[in-house]
Amino acid sequence: MVKKQKGTFKRAGKRLLIGASIGGLGGALIGYFHASGQKLPVSQKELTELLLVSLRILFVISFVLSIFYIVQVLQAYKQYQNSRDDESEELYRTMNKRHSYAVIYAGVSGVLAVLSLILAYKLIFADSYAEMSFPFLDFLAAIASGALQGYVLKVYNRIRNLNMPLVPTLKELKNNIMQMDEAELEANYKISFEIVMNLGGAILPGIYLALFFLSLYLQKVELSGLIVAAVIHLYIMVMQFKMTKEYYK
Repeated sequence: MVKKQKGTFKRAGKRLLIGASIGGLGGALIGYFHASGQKLPVSQKELTELLLVSLRILFVISFVLSIFYIVQVLQAYKQYQNSRDDESEELYRTMNKRHSYAVIYAGVSGVLAVLSLILAYKLIFADSYAEMSFPFLDFLAAIASGALQGYVLKVYNRIRNLNMPLVPTLKELKNNIMQMDEAELEANYKISFEIVMNLGGAILPGIYLALFFLSLYLQKVELSGLIVAAVIHLYIMVMQFKMTKEYYK
C-alpha cells in the first residue's frame, strides 16, 4: 500500500511539474512581451497567410495520398476476386488496410479544406474587400474533398458488399461495425478508448491552457474556443452516464 501511494504521488508530482513548467514558460513570455511593449515577430495577418499556405499544401498532399491508396484498393480488389483461398486472407487484410489509409487522408483533406476556406474568408473580410473577392479555390477544394470522401465510401461498400449511405445514421454505423471480425472490433474498441482518454485527460486540458495564455496576451477572452472545448468535454462526461446506465442494468 505504501509503495502504491508513493507511485501515485510520484505520477501526480510529475504532472504538476510539467504543468508548472508550461505555465511558467508561457507566463514568462507573456510578461516579457507585455512589459517591454514588444509585439510578436509577425502580425496576425501575416501569421494567418502563412497558416493558410501551409494548410493548402497539406491539403494537396493528403488529397493525393487518398487517391493513391484508393487506386491501390481497387487493384487489390480485382486480385482478391480472382485469388485462391490461401491468398484471399492476405489480400483482404491488405485491401482493408489501404482503404483505411484512404479514409484517413480523405478525412484530413476535408478538415484542411474547411479550415482554409474559413481562414481565407476571414482574411478577405479583414482586408475590407469582401464584395470583390471570394476564396473560390478553397471552396472548390472543399467540394472536391467531399466528393472524394463519397467515392471512398462507395469503394468501401463494394469491397465489403454493403449498402452504406453517404450520410449514415448512428444505427447504420453501429450495424456496420458489428459486422467486423473480432480482431477489427477489438482494435476499434481499443483506439476509441485511447481517443476518449487522451481527449479528456490531455488534449482538452492543453487547449484550455493554450486559450488561457492566448487570452492573457490578447487581453480578451477567446470565448468561441472555450465554448467548443467545453462542449466536447461535457459531451464526453455525459456519455459516461450512458455507458454506466447500459453496463449496470
